[in-house]
Amino acid sequence: MKPALRIPPLHCPFPDQVHPDADEIDRTSLRWLDDFALITDPAVRTRFGRSKIGWQASRTTPHADAELVQLHSDWQMWLFAFDDVRSEETDAGAQPGPMARSLASFLRILQDPGTRVDEEDAFTAALRDLRRRLETAASQVQVDRFVASVLGYWFAQVWEATNRADAVWPTVEEYMAMRVHTGAVPTCLALIDVIGRFELPAAELARPEVKTLTTKAVNVVCWANDIHSYEKESARSHHPVNLPTLLHRRDRGTVQEAVDRAARMHDAEVAAYRELRPQVPAGPALERYLDGLQSWMRGNLTWSLSTGRYHRTPIHDVGTA
Repeated sequence: MKPALRIPPLHCPFPDQVHPDADEIDRTSLRWLDDFALITDPAVRTRFGRSKIGWQASRTTPHADAELVQLHSDWQMWLFAFDDVRSEETDAGAQPGPMARSLASFLRILQDPGTRVDEEDAFTAALRDLRRRLETAASQVQVDRFVASVLGYWFAQVWEATNRADAVWPTVEEYMAMRVHTGAVPTCLALIDVIGRFELPAAELARPEVKTLTTKAVNVVCWANDIHSYEKESARSHHPVNLPTLLHRRDRGTVQEAVDRAARMHDAEVAAYRELRPQVPAGPALERYLDGLQSWMRGNLTWSLSTGRYHRTPIHDVGTA
């Protein structure tokens, strides 16, 4: 009998916090999902009900006004629905041409929510709603930054779809470079100051040390996701490309060794973030942004251990000390 995979505990010693309205935010996002009919398959909708996506938003942005955490949660719901309906677990996820055409329509709506496009469907309607809500809370600079981050995510989706269509396995180095974008985490980090009702100047975000901290935070979130979703992706994906899989293909050995190696990479990235942050001079706005990065790393990990989306994965101590 094949031995059970052991998911290593991941070290992430940042404050573990959650918004007090998390349960209601989660219920409201599920109603939003249903109002726009983003998920029509009953089995997939049942899985979404167990996923606690509103809790992820509430853990990663625990101190914001509820209405803005709700915007964040609904954006996450759109991303997860897109991932399930048009990405790695469906035939549509291996068709880069049609995907690129639909994403072009999405981009037009993000740039101008009043634009009408040929592919009007549930996803375009929901995206238009999100974009209109965003512009009531964000400055034009913040909106533009968000749109740019989403464009990076959508380009990465076409890259992934092309790899699936051609049955190409990227190298570990290629994957790590693109994983920054494929997980859509930068699109959520671009909302940290919007949801916090402050604005971090572009010059601050562009500082090399701040960009390094941001990338490390994205890596921590995405690599933790790769580890906790490994069993789900292996069971359901047509072409499961993730960090443990690519490490296993490169280094051989056992799958357990590859998962353990990915966990050590995650922990090393957390350690590097913790070492660098005290060396970065920061005013109040940048401090709030960096705190937001830490909320994302820790909140996403706690959510990953409780969500029904990765229900195959057992819960372990995640190293809060």
